[in-house]
Amino acid sequence: MARNVAKAGFPLTVYNRSRSKADALAAEVGCAVAETPRAAAEAADVLISIVSDVPDVEQVYLTPGTGIVEAARAGLVCVDMGTVGPDCARRTAEAVAAKGAAFVDAPVSGGTVGAQQGTLSIMAGGTKDAFDRCVPVFEAMGKKIVHCGDVGQGQITKLANQIVVALNLEATCEGVLFALKSGANIDAVLDAVGAGAAGSWAWTNLGPKVAKHDFAPGFKVEHQIKDLRLALAAAESVGLELPGTRLVLGQFEEVLKRNPALAEQGTQALITALE
Repeated sequence: MARNVAKAGFPLTVYNRSRSKADALAAEVGCAVAETPRAAAEAADVLISIVSDVPDVEQVYLTPGTGIVEAARAGLVCVDMGTVGPDCARRTAEAVAAKGAAFVDAPVSGGTVGAQQGTLSIMAGGTKDAFDRCVPVFEAMGKKIVHCGDVGQGQITKLANQIVVALNLEATCEGVLFALKSGANIDAVLDAVGAGAAGSWAWTNLGPKVAKHDFAPGFKVEHQIKDLRLALAAAESVGLELPGTRLVLGQFEEVLKRNPALAEQGTQALITALE
C-alpha cells in the first residue's frame, strides 16, 4: 500500500516496528524513514496506520513520547486502515481530536493481491471533510472507495464484510471437501460451480488452494479469528446473535487447537478442521 502511495507521487515518510521492512521500501521508492510513529506524524498531512489488532493501534497512537497523538495537531488527518472494531476507532478518534486533528477509520478488503495491485475496497468512517482530504491518497491504494458515515462506520462495514467472507469460506471448504471425498473430478467441480449461482470470490480464489492444501497466506488464520471475535462482540452490543459466524469462528479455533502452527497460514486452512 505504501509503495502504491509513493508511486502515485506523494512525498512519503514511513515507520515500521521492524525497521528492516521500512529500509527496504525506502531503498526501492526513495521515501524517508521515521524513527517513531510520532516522527512520521510530524512529517505528514495525512497519517496512515495499519497494524494488526487493538493493542497495536493503542501502541502506535498512545505511547508517551513516541505515539502519533504526541504530534497530532490541527490540519492533520489520521487514518487507521486496520480491522480493529468501532470502539477502538472511536477511542482513537477522541484522542487525536483532543489535539485538534481529524480521524478516519478506513479498513480495507482485497487481501495481499489487492494491496499489491492497488485494487482494494476501502470503507471509510469520519467527517465528509476529513474523508474528502484523504480520497486522493485512497485512490492510490484502492478502486472502490466508500464513505460509510461517521467514525466507526468503516469498521462496522468491514466487520459485515468479514462475516460474509468467513461464511463463504466455510461453504467453499465444505463443497470442496464433499467433492473430494465423493471421488469427483475436482477441477471440473471448481469450474462448473464457479460459473453458477454458488460462485463467489472465495470459491474462485481459494477453492483451488483448499483442494491442494495450499495454505500460503493471503489473509492469515490468526487475523480472521481476531476479526470474527470483533464481529461477534459488536453484534452482541446491538443485541444480535450471529450463529453462522460463531460456528465458523469455532471451526477456526479448532484449526489452531489441532495445529497451532497454522495461525500464520492462509484462512483456507479452515479445511483442516472439517477434515
